[in-house]
Amino acid sequence: MSKLEEKWSKTLELVRDELNEVQYETWIVPLVPRRIDEKQNILYVAADNILIINRLNERYRQLVEGAVKISFERPLNIVGEFIEKKEKKPAASKASGEASLDEEYYLNPKFSFENFIVGKNSEFAHSVALAVAETPGKNYNPLFIYGGSGLGKTHLMHAIGHYILKNHKRKKVLYISSEMFTNELINAINTKNVPQFKRKYRNVDVLLIDDIQFIEGKEATEEEFFHTFETLYNKNKQIVISSDRPPQKLTSLDERLRSRFLWNVTADIQPPDFETRVAILRSKADIEGIEINEDVSQVINMIAERIKYNVRMLEGAFTRIVSFSALMNKPIDMSLAKSTLNDIISSSDNIISIDAIKNAVAKHYGITVKEIDSGKRSRNLAFPRQIAMYLSKEMTDNSFPQIGKAFGGRDHTTVLHACKKISSSLEEDAALQETIDYLMMNINNN
Repeated sequence: MSKLEEKWSKTLELVRDELNEVQYETWIVPLVPRRIDEKQNILYVAADNILIINRLNERYRQLVEGAVKISFERPLNIVGEFIEKKEKKPAASKASGEASLDEEYYLNPKFSFENFIVGKNSEFAHSVALAVAETPGKNYNPLFIYGGSGLGKTHLMHAIGHYILKNHKRKKVLYISSEMFTNELINAINTKNVPQFKRKYRNVDVLLIDDIQFIEGKEATEEEFFHTFETLYNKNKQIVISSDRPPQKLTSLDERLRSRFLWNVTADIQPPDFETRVAILRSKADIEGIEINEDVSQVINMIAERIKYNVRMLEGAFTRIVSFSALMNKPIDMSLAKSTLNDIISSSDNIISIDAIKNAVAKHYGITVKEIDSGKRSRNLAFPRQIAMYLSKEMTDNSFPQIGKAFGGRDHTTVLHACKKISSSLEEDAALQETIDYLMMNINNN
Protein backbone atom coordinates (compact mmCIF):
# COMPACT_ATOMS: atom_id res chain seq x y z
CA MET A 1 0.00 0.00 0.00
CA SER A 2 1.40 3.40 -1.02
CA LYS A 3 1.60 6.32 1.44
CA LEU A 4 -1.26 7.99 -0.44
CA GLU A 5 -3.44 4.90 -0.08
CA GLU A 6 -2.46 4.47 3.57
CA LYS A 7 -3.46 8.03 4.44
CA TRP A 8 -6.65 7.73 2.41
CA SER A 9 -7.50 4.59 4.38
CA LYS A 10 -7.20 6.64 7.61
CA THR A 11 -9.41 9.28 6.01
CA LEU A 12 -12.09 6.67 5.34
CA GLU A 13 -11.98 5.52 8.98
CA LEU A 14 -12.68 9.07 10.14
CA VAL A 15 -15.45 9.68 7.61
CA ARG A 16 -17.11 6.34 8.31
CA ASP A 17 -18.05 7.31 11.85
CA GLU A 18 -19.73 10.51 10.70
CA LEU A 19 -22.16 8.84 8.25
CA ASN A 20 -24.64 6.01 8.31
CA GLU A 21 -23.51 2.83 6.61
CA VAL A 22 -25.58 3.33 3.46
CA GLN A 23 -24.22 6.83 2.88
CA TYR A 24 -20.66 5.66 3.54
CA GLU A 25 -20.81 2.61 1.28
CA THR A 26 -22.72 4.35 -1.51
CA TRP A 27 -20.97 7.69 -1.80
CA ILE A 28 -17.56 7.46 -0.07
CA VAL A 29 -16.13 3.95 -0.50
CA PRO A 30 -16.15 4.13 -4.35
CA LEU A 31 -13.87 7.20 -4.26
CA VAL A 32 -10.25 6.34 -5.11
CA PRO A 33 -7.30 8.67 -4.37
CA ARG A 34 -5.37 9.50 -7.55
CA ARG A 35 -2.68 12.09 -6.87
CA ILE A 36 -1.76 15.22 -4.93
CA ASP A 37 -0.97 18.52 -6.60
CA GLU A 38 1.62 19.85 -4.15
CA LYS A 39 1.63 23.37 -5.60
CA GLN A 40 -2.12 23.82 -5.47
CA ASN A 41 -2.67 21.68 -2.35
CA ILE A 42 -5.26 19.56 -4.15
CA LEU A 43 -6.05 15.89 -3.58
CA TYR A 44 -7.66 14.36 -6.67
CA VAL A 45 -10.08 11.49 -6.07
CA ALA A 46 -11.92 9.54 -8.76
CA ALA A 47 -15.03 7.40 -9.26
CA ASP A 48 -16.56 5.67 -12.25
CA ASN A 49 -20.03 7.01 -11.52
CA ILE A 50 -20.77 10.67 -12.16
CA LEU A 51 -23.54 10.61 -9.51
CA ILE A 52 -20.89 9.88 -6.86
CA ILE A 53 -18.75 12.83 -7.97
CA ASN A 54 -21.80 15.10 -7.98
CA ARG A 55 -22.83 13.97 -4.49
CA LEU A 56 -19.28 14.54 -3.23
CA ASN A 57 -19.41 18.11 -4.52
CA GLU A 58 -22.93 18.78 -3.24
CA ARG A 59 -22.90 17.16 0.20
CA TYR A 60 -19.71 15.52 1.41
CA ARG A 61 -16.77 17.72 0.35
CA GLN A 62 -16.45 19.58 3.67
CA LEU A 63 -16.66 16.35 5.68
CA VAL A 64 -14.00 14.61 3.56
CA GLU A 65 -11.69 17.64 3.59
CA GLY A 66 -11.95 17.76 7.38
CA ALA A 67 -10.93 14.10 7.65
CA VAL A 68 -8.14 14.61 5.11
CA LYS A 69 -6.73 17.47 7.19
CA ILE A 70 -6.34 15.03 10.10
CA SER A 71 -5.05 11.97 8.23
CA PHE A 72 -2.72 13.86 5.84
CA GLU A 73 -1.72 16.28 8.64
CA ARG A 74 -2.34 19.31 6.42
CA PRO A 75 -5.30 20.94 4.65
CA LEU A 76 -5.99 19.76 1.09
CA ASN A 77 -8.80 20.70 -1.28
CA ILE A 78 -10.70 17.74 -2.73
CA VAL A 79 -11.34 17.59 -6.48
CA GLY A 80 -13.42 14.73 -7.87
CA GLU A 81 -12.70 13.22 -11.28
CA PHE A 82 -15.05 11.04 -13.31
CA ILE A 83 -13.40 8.01 -14.92
CA GLU A 84 -15.42 5.86 -17.28
CA LYS A 85 -15.89 2.27 -16.14
CA LYS A 86 -14.21 -0.35 -18.27
CA GLU A 87 -16.51 -3.02 -19.64
CA LYS A 88 -16.37 -6.30 -17.77
CA LYS A 89 -17.07 -9.67 -19.27
CA PRO A 90 -20.17 -11.07 -17.55
CA ALA A 91 -19.60 -14.11 -15.37
CA ALA A 92 -20.77 -17.31 -17.01
CA SER A 93 -22.34 -18.58 -13.78
CA LYS A 94 -24.87 -15.74 -13.64
CA ALA A 95 -28.09 -15.53 -15.56
CA SER A 96 -28.15 -12.77 -18.12
CA GLY A 97 -29.09 -9.43 -16.57
CA GLU A 98 -29.07 -10.68 -12.98
CA ALA A 99 -26.97 -8.87 -10.38
CA SER A 100 -25.09 -10.62 -7.62
CA LEU A 101 -26.59 -9.47 -4.34
CA ASP A 102 -23.54 -10.58 -2.36
CA GLU A 103 -21.18 -8.54 -4.52
CA GLU A 104 -23.38 -5.50 -4.89
CA TYR A 105 -24.55 -4.84 -1.35
CA TYR A 106 -22.37 -4.82 1.68
CA LEU A 107 -23.29 -5.72 5.25
CA ASN A 108 -20.87 -4.16 7.69
CA PRO A 109 -19.24 -7.00 9.69
CA LYS A 110 -19.07 -4.69 12.73
CA PHE A 111 -22.86 -4.46 12.86
CA SER A 112 -23.90 -7.71 14.53
CA PHE A 113 -26.19 -8.63 17.41
CA GLU A 114 -23.12 -9.55 19.46
CA ASN A 115 -21.76 -6.00 19.49
CA PHE A 116 -25.07 -4.14 19.73
CA ILE A 117 -25.20 -2.69 23.25
CA VAL A 118 -28.73 -3.11 24.56
CA GLY A 119 -30.14 -0.48 26.91
CA LYS A 120 -33.62 0.50 28.06
CA ASN A 121 -33.77 2.72 24.99
CA SER A 122 -33.41 -0.19 22.53
CA GLU A 123 -34.42 -3.32 24.45
CA PHE A 124 -37.70 -3.92 22.61
CA ALA A 125 -36.32 -3.10 19.14
CA HIS A 126 -33.39 -5.46 19.73
CA SER A 127 -35.57 -8.35 20.92
CA VAL A 128 -37.98 -8.06 17.99
CA ALA A 129 -35.11 -7.76 15.49
CA LEU A 130 -33.54 -10.93 16.91
CA ALA A 131 -36.87 -12.75 16.70
CA VAL A 132 -37.18 -11.75 13.03
CA ALA A 133 -33.65 -12.99 12.33
CA GLU A 134 -34.37 -16.35 13.98
CA THR A 135 -37.63 -17.00 12.08
CA PRO A 136 -37.79 -14.67 9.06
CA GLY A 137 -41.20 -14.27 7.48
CA LYS A 138 -43.05 -15.93 10.38
CA ASN A 139 -44.14 -13.76 13.30
CA TYR A 140 -43.14 -10.13 12.82
CA ASN A 141 -43.70 -9.21 9.21
CA PRO A 142 -43.29 -6.43 8.32
CA LEU A 143 -41.02 -5.08 11.05
CA PHE A 144 -40.84 -1.29 11.16
CA ILE A 145 -37.97 0.24 13.20
CA TYR A 146 -37.92 3.98 13.78
CA GLY A 147 -35.90 6.53 15.73
CA GLY A 148 -33.65 9.56 15.40
CA SER A 149 -30.47 9.63 13.35
CA GLY A 150 -27.49 7.69 14.68
CA LEU A 151 -29.31 5.61 17.32
CA GLY A 152 -28.74 2.13 15.89
CA LYS A 153 -31.47 1.40 13.32
CA THR A 154 -28.97 0.55 10.59
CA HIS A 155 -26.93 -1.55 13.04
CA LEU A 156 -29.98 -3.71 13.82
CA MET A 157 -30.85 -4.12 10.14
CA HIS A 158 -27.31 -5.26 9.32
CA ALA A 159 -27.40 -7.58 12.34
CA ILE A 160 -30.60 -9.19 11.03
CA GLY A 161 -28.95 -9.69 7.65
CA HIS A 162 -25.81 -11.25 9.11
CA TYR A 163 -27.76 -13.60 11.37
CA ILE A 164 -29.97 -14.86 8.54
CA LEU A 165 -27.05 -15.38 6.14
CA LYS A 166 -25.25 -17.39 8.83
CA ASN A 167 -28.18 -19.47 10.10
CA HIS A 168 -30.47 -19.66 7.05
CA LYS A 169 -27.88 -20.14 4.35
CA ARG A 170 -30.32 -20.70 1.48
CA LYS A 171 -32.13 -17.44 1.96
CA LYS A 172 -31.39 -14.45 -0.26
CA VAL A 173 -30.91 -11.29 1.79
CA LEU A 174 -30.94 -7.83 0.24
CA TYR A 175 -30.08 -4.67 2.20
CA ILE A 176 -30.74 -1.37 0.45
CA SER A 177 -31.45 2.26 1.26
CA SER A 178 -34.58 3.89 -0.14
CA GLU A 179 -32.29 6.37 -1.89
CA MET A 180 -30.49 3.55 -3.69
CA PHE A 181 -33.84 1.91 -4.52
CA THR A 182 -34.99 5.19 -6.09
CA ASN A 183 -31.77 5.68 -8.07
CA GLU A 184 -31.91 2.12 -9.43
CA LEU A 185 -35.53 2.55 -10.46
CA ILE A 186 -34.71 5.76 -12.32
CA ASN A 187 -31.82 4.02 -14.06
CA ALA A 188 -34.04 1.04 -14.92
CA ILE A 189 -36.65 3.34 -16.46
CA ASN A 190 -34.01 5.25 -18.46
CA THR A 191 -32.37 2.05 -19.74
CA LYS A 192 -35.69 0.22 -20.22
CA ASN A 193 -34.68 -2.49 -17.73
CA VAL A 194 -37.68 -2.28 -15.41
CA PRO A 195 -38.44 -6.05 -15.71
CA GLN A 196 -34.90 -6.83 -14.49
CA PHE A 197 -35.35 -4.35 -11.63
CA LYS A 198 -38.58 -6.07 -10.59
CA ARG A 199 -37.02 -9.54 -10.72
CA LYS A 200 -34.17 -8.39 -8.52
CA TYR A 201 -36.33 -7.02 -5.72
CA ARG A 202 -39.23 -9.45 -5.88
CA ASN A 203 -37.15 -12.64 -5.76
CA VAL A 204 -35.45 -12.22 -2.38
CA ASP A 205 -36.34 -13.91 0.89
CA VAL A 206 -35.48 -10.95 3.10
CA LEU A 207 -35.67 -7.28 2.09
CA LEU A 208 -34.07 -4.76 4.46
CA ILE A 209 -34.79 -1.21 3.34
CA ASP A 210 -33.29 1.71 5.26
CA ASP A 211 -34.57 5.30 5.64
CA ILE A 212 -37.92 4.77 3.93
CA GLN A 213 -38.84 8.42 4.59
CA PHE A 214 -36.78 9.43 1.57
CA ILE A 215 -39.33 8.00 -0.87
CA GLU A 216 -42.02 10.41 0.38
CA GLY A 217 -43.37 12.45 -2.52
CA LYS A 218 -41.64 10.29 -5.17
CA GLU A 219 -44.76 8.85 -6.80
CA ALA A 220 -43.11 6.36 -9.16
CA THR A 221 -40.87 5.04 -6.38
CA GLU A 222 -43.78 4.74 -3.95
CA GLU A 223 -45.82 2.85 -6.55
CA GLU A 224 -42.99 0.44 -7.35
CA PHE A 225 -42.20 -0.16 -3.68
CA PHE A 226 -45.89 -0.78 -2.96
CA HIS A 227 -45.99 -3.58 -5.55
CA THR A 228 -42.64 -4.96 -4.34
CA PHE A 229 -44.00 -4.99 -0.79
CA GLU A 230 -47.21 -6.73 -1.88
CA THR A 231 -45.35 -9.40 -3.84
CA LEU A 232 -42.94 -10.23 -1.03
CA TYR A 233 -45.55 -10.12 1.72
CA ASN A 234 -47.91 -12.43 -0.17
CA LYS A 235 -45.06 -14.93 -0.55
CA ASN A 236 -44.32 -14.75 3.21
CA LYS A 237 -40.96 -13.11 2.60
CA GLN A 238 -39.56 -11.00 5.43
CA ILE A 239 -39.63 -7.21 5.10
CA VAL A 240 -37.78 -4.92 7.52
CA ILE A 241 -38.12 -1.16 7.17
CA SER A 242 -36.47 1.70 9.02
CA SER A 243 -37.43 5.35 9.25
CA ASP A 244 -36.67 8.47 11.26
CA ARG A 245 -40.29 8.56 12.48
CA PRO A 246 -43.27 6.21 12.96
CA PRO A 247 -45.52 5.30 9.99
CA GLN A 248 -48.36 7.59 11.04
CA LYS A 249 -45.95 10.55 10.90
CA LEU A 250 -44.98 9.86 7.27
CA THR A 251 -47.80 12.14 6.22
CA SER A 252 -46.62 12.65 2.63
CA LEU A 253 -46.38 8.91 1.97
CA ASP A 254 -48.97 6.93 0.01
CA GLU A 255 -51.72 5.93 2.47
CA ARG A 256 -51.57 2.31 1.21
CA LEU A 257 -47.95 2.05 2.30
CA ARG A 258 -48.53 3.77 5.65
CA SER A 259 -51.30 1.33 6.51
CA ARG A 260 -49.17 -1.68 5.55
CA PHE A 261 -46.26 -0.49 7.67
CA LEU A 262 -48.65 -0.70 10.62
CA TRP A 263 -49.80 -4.25 9.88
CA ASN A 264 -47.47 -5.79 12.45
CA VAL A 265 -44.79 -4.55 14.84
CA THR A 266 -43.35 -1.04 15.04
CA ALA A 267 -40.35 -0.64 17.36
CA ASP A 268 -38.68 2.61 18.30
CA ILE A 269 -35.14 3.35 19.49
CA GLN A 270 -34.67 6.27 21.87
CA PRO A 271 -31.41 8.02 22.84
CA PRO A 272 -29.42 5.89 25.32
CA ASP A 273 -29.04 6.81 28.98
CA PHE A 274 -25.63 7.61 30.50
CA GLU A 275 -24.88 4.03 31.60
CA THR A 276 -25.65 2.68 28.13
CA ARG A 277 -23.51 5.36 26.50
CA VAL A 278 -20.58 4.39 28.72
CA ALA A 279 -21.13 0.70 27.89
CA ILE A 280 -21.13 1.52 24.16
CA LEU A 281 -17.81 3.36 24.43
CA ARG A 282 -16.24 0.65 26.57
CA SER A 283 -17.26 -1.91 23.95
CA LYS A 284 -15.76 0.34 21.26
CA ALA A 285 -12.49 0.51 23.21
CA ASP A 286 -12.46 -3.26 23.58
CA ILE A 287 -12.95 -3.73 19.84
CA GLU A 288 -10.09 -1.29 19.17
CA GLY A 289 -7.88 -3.23 21.61
CA ILE A 290 -7.52 -0.26 23.98
CA GLU A 291 -6.87 -0.92 27.64
CA ILE A 292 -9.37 0.98 29.79
CA ASN A 293 -7.12 2.54 32.40
CA GLU A 294 -8.09 5.46 34.62
CA ASP A 295 -7.28 8.07 31.93
CA VAL A 296 -9.28 6.27 29.23
CA SER A 297 -12.15 5.77 31.67
CA GLN A 298 -12.23 9.53 32.36
CA VAL A 299 -12.30 10.27 28.63
CA ILE A 300 -15.13 7.78 28.10
CA ASN A 301 -17.19 9.30 30.92
CA MET A 302 -16.58 12.81 29.58
CA ILE A 303 -17.74 11.87 26.06
CA ALA A 304 -20.78 10.05 27.46
CA GLU A 305 -21.73 13.15 29.47
CA ARG A 306 -21.35 15.51 26.51
CA ILE A 307 -22.86 13.51 23.62
CA LYS A 308 -26.27 12.28 24.71
CA TYR A 309 -28.45 11.90 21.66
CA ASN A 310 -26.56 10.24 18.82
CA VAL A 311 -24.69 6.92 19.11
CA ARG A 312 -22.87 7.49 15.82
CA MET A 313 -21.53 10.83 17.07
CA LEU A 314 -20.67 9.21 20.39
CA GLU A 315 -18.57 6.49 18.73
CA GLY A 316 -17.20 8.95 16.17
CA ALA A 317 -15.83 11.20 18.91
CA PHE A 318 -14.02 8.27 20.51
CA THR A 319 -12.69 7.08 17.13
CA ARG A 320 -11.34 10.57 16.47
CA ILE A 321 -9.42 10.50 19.76
CA VAL A 322 -8.04 7.03 18.99
CA SER A 323 -6.91 8.20 15.53
CA PHE A 324 -5.20 11.31 16.94
CA SER A 325 -3.54 9.19 19.62
CA ALA A 326 -2.06 6.89 16.96
CA LEU A 327 -1.05 9.71 14.60
CA MET A 328 0.59 11.82 17.32
CA ASN A 329 1.91 8.88 19.33
CA LYS A 330 0.31 10.21 22.51
CA PRO A 331 -1.61 8.36 25.22
CA ILE A 332 -5.38 8.77 25.47
CA ASP A 333 -6.10 11.17 28.31
CA MET A 334 -8.24 14.23 29.03
CA SER A 335 -5.65 16.63 27.59
CA LEU A 336 -5.65 14.83 24.23
CA ALA A 337 -9.44 14.49 24.31
CA LYS A 338 -10.02 18.20 24.89
CA SER A 339 -7.65 19.24 22.10
CA THR A 340 -9.12 16.67 19.71
CA LEU A 341 -12.78 17.39 20.41
CA ASN A 342 -12.53 21.15 20.61
CA ASP A 343 -15.68 21.43 18.49
CA ILE A 344 -17.62 19.51 21.16
CA ILE A 345 -16.01 20.67 24.37
CA SER A 346 -13.68 23.42 25.49
CA SER A 347 -11.12 23.49 28.26
CA SER A 348 -13.10 26.23 29.95
CA ASP A 349 -16.30 24.13 29.95
CA ASN A 350 -18.52 26.98 28.81
CA ILE A 351 -21.83 27.22 30.68
CA ILE A 352 -24.89 27.21 28.44
CA SER A 353 -27.18 30.18 28.99
CA ILE A 354 -30.92 30.52 28.50
CA ASP A 355 -30.20 33.37 26.07
CA ALA A 356 -28.08 31.03 23.92
CA ILE A 357 -30.95 28.52 23.88
CA LYS A 358 -33.53 31.14 22.94
CA ASN A 359 -31.29 32.44 20.14
CA ALA A 360 -30.80 28.93 18.71
CA VAL A 361 -34.52 28.10 18.84
CA ALA A 362 -35.51 31.46 17.34
CA LYS A 363 -33.07 31.01 14.46
CA HIS A 364 -34.25 27.43 13.80
CA TYR A 365 -37.94 28.44 13.61
CA GLY A 366 -37.43 31.73 11.80
CA ILE A 367 -38.75 33.93 14.61
CA THR A 368 -37.19 36.47 16.97
CA VAL A 369 -36.22 36.17 20.64
CA LYS A 370 -38.55 39.12 21.28
CA GLU A 371 -41.44 37.06 19.91
CA ILE A 372 -40.47 34.09 22.13
CA ASP A 373 -40.60 36.36 25.20
CA SER A 374 -43.84 38.03 24.11
CA GLY A 375 -47.33 37.19 25.33
CA LYS A 376 -48.50 36.05 21.87
CA ARG A 377 -49.94 32.53 21.90
CA SER A 378 -50.18 31.66 18.21
CA ARG A 379 -49.02 28.14 17.33
CA ASN A 380 -45.98 29.34 15.37
CA LEU A 381 -44.70 31.06 18.55
CA ALA A 382 -46.09 28.92 21.38
CA PHE A 383 -44.52 25.66 20.22
CA PRO A 384 -40.95 27.03 19.76
CA ARG A 385 -41.35 28.81 23.13
CA GLN A 386 -42.21 25.49 24.81
CA ILE A 387 -39.20 23.83 23.17
CA ALA A 388 -36.92 26.63 24.39
CA MET A 389 -38.30 26.22 27.92
CA TYR A 390 -37.81 22.46 27.77
CA LEU A 391 -34.21 22.87 26.58
CA SER A 392 -33.56 25.47 29.28
CA LYS A 393 -34.59 22.96 31.92
CA GLU A 394 -32.59 20.11 30.32
CA MET A 395 -29.41 22.04 29.55
CA THR A 396 -29.08 24.51 32.43
CA ASP A 397 -29.26 24.41 36.22
CA ASN A 398 -32.01 27.03 36.39
CA SER A 399 -35.20 26.32 38.34
CA PHE A 400 -38.72 26.57 36.89
CA PRO A 401 -39.25 30.07 38.43
CA GLN A 402 -35.88 31.26 37.06
CA ILE A 403 -36.72 29.98 33.58
CA GLY A 404 -40.17 31.57 33.73
CA LYS A 405 -38.62 34.91 34.65
CA ALA A 406 -36.21 34.63 31.69
CA PHE A 407 -39.16 34.06 29.31
CA GLY A 408 -40.91 37.37 29.76
CA GLY A 409 -41.72 36.96 33.44
CA ARG A 410 -43.92 33.88 33.13
CA ASP A 411 -45.16 31.83 36.08
CA HIS A 412 -43.25 28.64 36.93
CA THR A 413 -46.38 26.54 36.24
CA THR A 414 -46.23 27.65 32.58
CA VAL A 415 -42.67 26.32 32.33
CA LEU A 416 -43.66 23.08 34.07
CA HIS A 417 -46.54 22.59 31.61
CA ALA A 418 -44.24 23.26 28.63
CA CYS A 419 -41.64 20.74 29.84
CA LYS A 420 -44.27 18.06 30.46
CA LYS A 421 -45.85 18.61 27.05
CA ILE A 422 -42.58 18.38 25.10
CA SER A 423 -41.39 15.41 27.17
CA SER A 424 -44.65 13.56 26.50
CA SER A 425 -44.54 14.35 22.76
CA LEU A 426 -40.99 13.01 22.50
CA GLU A 427 -42.21 9.54 23.47
CA GLU A 428 -44.21 9.25 20.24
CA ASP A 429 -42.65 11.77 17.85
CA ALA A 430 -39.26 10.72 16.47
CA ALA A 431 -39.14 13.79 14.22
CA LEU A 432 -39.44 16.06 17.25
CA GLN A 433 -36.70 14.06 18.98
CA GLU A 434 -34.45 14.69 15.99
CA THR A 435 -35.23 18.42 16.16
CA ILE A 436 -34.35 18.46 19.87
CA ASP A 437 -31.13 16.53 19.17
CA TYR A 438 -30.19 18.97 16.40
CA LEU A 439 -30.83 22.01 18.57
CA MET A 440 -28.86 20.57 21.49
CA MET A 441 -25.88 19.84 19.25
CA ASN A 442 -26.02 23.36 17.81
CA ILE A 443 -26.25 24.94 21.26
CA ASN A 444 -23.40 22.78 22.61
CA ASN A 445 -21.17 23.52 19.63
CA ASN A 446 -21.77 27.26 19.80
